[in-house]
Amino acid sequence: MKSSVGVRARVKEGFLGVVAAAMVLFCFCGQVRARYHFDVTPALSVSEQYDDNIYLSERNEKSDYITSVSPSLNLGFRAQHTDLDLRYGPSFVFYDDQDRNDTVRHSGSLSFGRQLGRHLRMSLSDTLTRSEEPIEEAEDVEGVRSNREPYYRNNASGSLNYIFGQGDSITLGYGHAWLKNDDKTVDNGITQTPNASLTYSFNVQNSVTLTYGYTKAEFWRDEGTAGDDYTGHSAGLRYTYRFTKHTSASLGYNFSTRNFDGDTEEYKVHDGSLDFSHAFSRDFSVSMGAGYFKQDKDVSKDQKGYSYNLDFSKRIERGSLSIGGRGGWDEAYLEAERRGFSKYYSGTASADYQVLEPLKVFAGGSYRLDRQADGREWKTWSGNCGLSWSFLRWFSLSLTYTYRQRDDDIDTDDYEVNQVMLTLSGSRLFRW
Repeated sequence: MKSSVGVRARVKEGFLGVVAAAMVLFCFCGQVRARYHFDVTPALSVSEQYDDNIYLSERNEKSDYITSVSPSLNLGFRAQHTDLDLRYGPSFVFYDDQDRNDTVRHSGSLSFGRQLGRHLRMSLSDTLTRSEEPIEEAEDVEGVRSNREPYYRNNASGSLNYIFGQGDSITLGYGHAWLKNDDKTVDNGITQTPNASLTYSFNVQNSVTLTYGYTKAEFWRDEGTAGDDYTGHSAGLRYTYRFTKHTSASLGYNFSTRNFDGDTEEYKVHDGSLDFSHAFSRDFSVSMGAGYFKQDKDVSKDQKGYSYNLDFSKRIERGSLSIGGRGGWDEAYLEAERRGFSKYYSGTASADYQVLEPLKVFAGGSYRLDRQADGREWKTWSGNCGLSWSFLRWFSLSLTYTYRQRDDDIDTDDYEVNQVMLTLSGSRLFRW
């Protein structure tokens, strides 16, 4: 069993290691040209939030007022061949009633890019999060927790990209993700994902892209039995045809495998899709696609279904509008809820409008349906609206309302929550 102290140390060391690597490369990968500048942006925000269901309970709802004080510092460096961005921001959180949840959240990120040669570029990125918020909506994560126990997440990635022709490139990459939960009954995990891709253009109109990825995942739990470890492969081929500079269509196929060490049933996934995109103007673009997938299991009944994607974005004189949707298959292992393989269908919409030069209003909403092989379904609705007012050049005041609801076949996983947040922020850029 891996100790929580050891994993926290590894997460911290991993983040600091990526930061150190970027700094070393920044210092030693060639001479810095005369044209460069530094950006330093200190910031501070203070927020007051009312939450009417802080533990996402179906029946025993508890409300509270949550105060957060969040200083942060952004550092940036720009040179002829180098880009470096560092950000760190703790958040001191105080609960009015449930003060045993008082904590310090942490958020850090790094982005580094270096042009090693005329055709070769290296990129590094890393994000570190510590939080007790029960709804985790990071990239590719839809995790939900029924308590306020802290968790730690670190995602790091690196890649080398070599361009060997007009539209031709090879990319080698590696991803590493950690998740550690203070809740001893929830899985902790590590995933490693080396990957590669090749894009080759036959001419201006025709190109193909080959992709491959390998996944190694390990899980453990401080109390009880964790989910099975697994390895997986993913390979894909996509052909793209460009009708014009602004219009293209593509046809692709992906094959994925999941091989588990324990009793979890292994499976393969065949996934094909046809996609189309068109930019009507700089302010109006549409992309859409449809496909079909099949999960091939060793023993149980196979799952299959249709997939789709839609992205519509329109910028107007004082605002923007976007509508989107996704559907197909999904899997969740490195999350608070180990849901495994599921089918899903979702839709989103958002809009913002600059009423006055300092005043902006915004609103958005989403819906998602998930369905597992055993017939279990859960539906998730969310919506938000608010306004933001900028004043005295470096300050802003925002008021936001957020609503979330989950309707699950397992009633104990149902919840409904309303949140209202008032935030005062200030930041200033210094450049030299």
